[in-house]
Amino acid sequence: MAEIISFPARLTAAVPTELADAVRRAAEARGLTAADYLRGATMARLMLDGVPFRPLPNLMRVATRGGRSRVL
Repeated sequence: MAEIISFPARLTAAVPTELADAVRRAAEARGLTAADYLRGATMARLMLDGVPFRPLPNLMRVATRGGRSRVL
């Protein structure tokens, strides 16, 4: 049975428009929401930095399109 995951806390950061657009393009190319893309990127950075945390399961709340991924 799937575990219910809630997201009671929110992280925010002001970024240049170019960076926000790049995140949206990368997420879309992978068939993810921008939020799920950022969660994955944040977890990857925490792993690289050696910070202990409980990882989330693979979150993909937007269905991927058929065929090959878009080129970034």
